[in-house]
Amino acid sequence: MESWPRFRGENGLGIAAAQNVPVELNEKTRAWSVPLPGPGSSSPVVWGDRLFVTSEDRRKSEVIFVCLDAKNGEERWSKIVKTGLYRTHQMNNAAAATPCVSEGAVVFTWYDAGRKVVMISAFSHDGKELWDYEIGAFKGQHGPNLHPAIHEGRILIAHLHQADGYVAALNVKTGKPVWKKEYPGPNPKTTYMTPLVRERYSAEGPKMEVVVACTSIGVRGLDFETGVELWALPREFRERCIISPIDILSGSGARDSLVIAGCKNNVFFAVRPPDVKGGSAEVVWRMPKNAPYVPTPVSDGKTLYVLSDTGTLSAMDPKNGEVRWQEKLPANFYASPLLIGGKLYCKSRDGEVYVAEVGARFKLLAISDLKPGDEVTWADATPAVAHNSLYVRVGARMDCYRNGKK
Repeated sequence: MESWPRFRGENGLGIAAAQNVPVELNEKTRAWSVPLPGPGSSSPVVWGDRLFVTSEDRRKSEVIFVCLDAKNGEERWSKIVKTGLYRTHQMNNAAAATPCVSEGAVVFTWYDAGRKVVMISAFSHDGKELWDYEIGAFKGQHGPNLHPAIHEGRILIAHLHQADGYVAALNVKTGKPVWKKEYPGPNPKTTYMTPLVRERYSAEGPKMEVVVACTSIGVRGLDFETGVELWALPREFRERCIISPIDILSGSGARDSLVIAGCKNNVFFAVRPPDVKGGSAEVVWRMPKNAPYVPTPVSDGKTLYVLSDTGTLSAMDPKNGEVRWQEKLPANFYASPLLIGGKLYCKSRDGEVYVAEVGARFKLLAISDLKPGDEVTWADATPAVAHNSLYVRVGARMDCYRNGKK
């Protein structure tokens, strides 16, 4: 069974092995295109033949959670939550947080303006309401936008906002906390990254840890089972963290890990986490310019592809940060780049998708205009990949592209 279970797919890597995803996205390769109940910038997620995504209706103060048939785009079910009116940044919206899905449940976060708390709601794949959990109060300049991740029956959340914060693991079946690690405020900036779950090696053997990043706490690694903090790299950020931590050596066969993190104003670096509790994390290399603020990079373990918000694409050696080549794409980007069948897909804020052959060199293969129309400012969602199909959200529209249209 194929899935794209969270923001940027399995463990947030942004990589799909699919070999038959179209390079050109047009009427010949568009299998289906359907309207959504409203606009939004959350990314779609896929589990088997179901696709999940959120939309907002600002006039009615609602967020609509929608399940579509991934094969043909037909709506299977939808649920509405009443958010109430609240202010967001002009580039944010009430349907900006990407859901995540596992075998037993699909969850999404939203803001209850009446009670002034962030909520997470869980449903079965068939739309049965399972549980709600109150994450807590929120304070921030741009509005709430909390991206969860699911791993081995636990939902990982990083509720790190300006007033207070914590990182927690919830039981996916019940919604009850398994552990909670408090990080008292004040925090100068809210984080919008998605937690990373990575395998670490210790004297006791392989274990799992959760990596998060935020202005106030820097980069931290927590034990997946208990939430106990294993290592810390504080005082690295002065601005908001949006880039999600990823292991850029994943797929290289290396036993070691390098985790990238960054924030606004060209702060972007690779961290080597310690493999033994109590060890020290260290910064291995830093990128001095052309670093991203919003798009999370993608790495196949051999080459790290870093796309800046203003369109500078850098191919780097993940081990030392050496820039191998750079290209300038004539657009601005918030969506994160994806590696699909060895090709790089980059979706611009203007609703264009650049597809390139990458590796030792850069070769542009196609530029496709998705024709976002009036919703050009909502073209920021990162696509999903499953079933040799590319699922692209453009504002209040969901498109599916596949060769053969079957």
